[in-house]
Amino acid sequence: MERDLSNTHERAADDDNGFGFRAVPEWVINLVRAEGGTDLRFIATKTITISELVSHQNCFHLPKDSVNANLIPMLSEFERGAASLLEDGGMRSTPNDEVAQMGKSVVGTEHGGLLVTLFPKCRFRCYLVLTRCDYNGGPVIKGEEMKIFFLWSALKAGDEVEIWGFRREACPISYESDWRTRAAR
Repeated sequence: MERDLSNTHERAADDDNGFGFRAVPEWVINLVRAEGGTDLRFIATKTITISELVSHQNCFHLPKDSVNANLIPMLSEFERGAASLLEDGGMRSTPNDEVAQMGKSVVGTEHGGLLVTLFPKCRFRCYLVLTRCDYNGGPVIKGEEMKIFFLWSALKAGDEVEIWGFRREACPISYESDWRTRAAR
């Protein structure tokens, strides 16, 4: 049985089709159907940076304005809180301010976040977290499996990706031309 995706909300973009809506790639529609998703939305476009590809970074920065306008409205208050996206977006203090004041780096600091699953286009799964970045307060997806995601997706610096979102089982989903996330509870 094919899932009805007629209730999708594609957002206007600079490179839209002239009608104020972005064309949804066929593989995205197929993926949403396969996952039983609804409420498909365009979230943002983004250019991959060199720093995101460095293996020790393990994070994918999301465009803050687009996340605020398009992704956050998809999230429940609980989900926004879990992802630390209820706050003003300022820099987050580390749990051990004394160490931070001494100028030492705290490696592996846990800040929580909203559990998500990233899927490269090949549909392998990477389990990650949606949260706010420590140093600039912007939204990020991060975790140990981020390096696996970049390997599977074959993304490189300068690649432009589209970020899409949908809901599944009352959970938010975001993905771009080579990935998507699904909140897990």
